[in-house]
Amino acid sequence: MKRVMFMLFVACTLINCTKEEEQNLSVQEATIIGRWNPVGFEGSVMYEFTENKRYTFYSLDGKFETIEELESEGRRGNDWKYEGDVVVIDLNFGNFSRLRTQFTCDNNVINWIDEEGEPNGSFFRENFDKNSCKE
Repeated sequence: MKRVMFMLFVACTLINCTKEEEQNLSVQEATIIGRWNPVGFEGSVMYEFTENKRYTFYSLDGKFETIEELESEGRRGNDWKYEGDVVVIDLNFGNFSRLRTQFTCDNNVINWIDEEGEPNGSFFRENFDKNSCKE
């Protein structure tokens, strides 16, 4: 009887883990790596974060270049890194942006928070409908 109870416990545990994993598949990883639209500049500005660069793309028609196209024009991205929980972007000439990230909407939206704790803009992932966010 103990063996049967143990097998039932193991089976229930495996089933619950599988359901939890399936639910987490719809949630994006909480990372700034990827392409982001700044709220208020949709269709005209996009940022792409790689492992160590932030690229800025501009568009008149909502179509954005690739990093390769941008670099072929001689344009380079800005270096960025984490210092603790602060994202530090080197804006060149001794200027730095220092902001914290606050992820919402299953990690599809970033609210940027400045050093005083005040909001400093929001980004949403490329192809994410920000109007579908209820958070």
